[in-house]
Amino acid sequence: EESGSGGKWLGSLADASNVAKISGTADSSKSIVNAETMEMDMPAHSEHNKAMLAEFERRRRARTLTLPTDDVQVKLKLRMLNQPICLFGEEILDRRERLRALLSNMSEEEVAAILHSDRMTHDQQDQDTETWYYRGPAALKEARMHIADFSLRRAKNRLEKARRDVTEVTQQEKALARQEAHKLVQQFQLHGSQVADTRPCPFAEFSPEGKHVVTAGWSGQPTVWKRDSGHQLIRYAGHTAQCGSARFHPEAFASQSRTTVNVASCSHDGTVLLWSLEKETPLLELENHKDRVNRVSFHPSGKYLATACFDSSWRLFDIEVGEELLFQTGHSKSVTDVSFQGDGSLALSTGLDCYGRIWDLRTGRCIMFLDGHTREVLSGEFLPNGYLCITASADNTCRVWDVRMRRCAYTMAAHTNAVSRVRVDPGGQFVVTSSFDCSLKIWSTESWQPLRHLQGHETKVMGVDISPDSRWIVSAAFDRTFKLWTVSDY
Repeated sequence: EESGSGGKWLGSLADASNVAKISGTADSSKSIVNAETMEMDMPAHSEHNKAMLAEFERRRRARTLTLPTDDVQVKLKLRMLNQPICLFGEEILDRRERLRALLSNMSEEEVAAILHSDRMTHDQQDQDTETWYYRGPAALKEARMHIADFSLRRAKNRLEKARRDVTEVTQQEKALARQEAHKLVQQFQLHGSQVADTRPCPFAEFSPEGKHVVTAGWSGQPTVWKRDSGHQLIRYAGHTAQCGSARFHPEAFASQSRTTVNVASCSHDGTVLLWSLEKETPLLELENHKDRVNRVSFHPSGKYLATACFDSSWRLFDIEVGEELLFQTGHSKSVTDVSFQGDGSLALSTGLDCYGRIWDLRTGRCIMFLDGHTREVLSGEFLPNGYLCITASADNTCRVWDVRMRRCAYTMAAHTNAVSRVRVDPGGQFVVTSSFDCSLKIWSTESWQPLRHLQGHETKVMGVDISPDSRWIVSAAFDRTFKLWTVSDY
């Protein structure tokens, strides 16, 4: 139907022109359907996506690479890759990341060949991994029996106490005791400082009753001091080279007579001397050390003395007769420290070969190999519970080891420089570490978190010890002094 209005014609949707347009659209759609189809078989991933996936995979491999932390080793690996060992303005961490980036672009076989390349001969490898046992004198068997009897009695008492703590002491009481110990730690303040020697003072230790301190000095003269006044009690003369450590007998200033052995010391001249509290001259010299002796340690029974030697061995002496009972190897480099478990059944040795070893003195066997540090292990100590021990290393960390599970239980990023010594509170509530970063740190044995940071030395701290009542700390430093820290009431 058509109608006109103002000169314009209006029509319905079904007029001829609209029908033609609609039919034309249908024809065009039909032509599209009948047109040639384009080939759309494109690759599943574009080149860009492939490059991104390859980069993500490279970064994942880079994160999983275990690289040496020693800068010398990093440079050697770069040299093996025919890369410059140092770029302009490059620091240690930058160099290590450059090595990581280079290795991440290589195959697994090539990476293994670079990181695990071992240029040592088979004989040297055997020497590093094999433990040698030597035939000892007839007295060694008697000593092992004595140590077994002594340690079993002490272990029985320790286990009885542990059972009482489980059955009789509530969790609230344990938490309260822990809080009191941590509160005590926060009250430590510098009490005094004393010049110990004309040369650096590498070692200091409290007497068993806690009222005296013995120090070792590089002048070769160990000295006993009164704790409260800081006055010198006696200075010994006998070493001709640096004195590395001096230790009190477990019964010194107690049941031990002042005229018998109360102090032992060692020196870089290879001498190990035993001293009384009455004379400035030695009572006895323990022989057979051809190289320097790094440290000495009394067995808890007080009958035996262990020496850590520079010739990669440690030895056990009967101090009553001055006889060497045991010559033990196992480290591939110098032994830095030997310490005993509280029961007296186990010994912990640490060395410059980056490893520690735990020995059963009753059988003579090495029962645990402590593998984890990346630098020299400088000190070790057992905790009072008998199954945990802690080692301090030049890689700036301390590691806690579980003897029962035979593995590392925790790693503490302790200091910004080498950790020179670690000592455990007699109550087992906290640990003190000394470091070449000129400071001391106190750590909780519950969470292994830092509780306190003690600063006072101006040079590297070389030794530390805790008094038997846990209220005093002594530190020895390269600045020739030892400092006393005590609990302050204000």
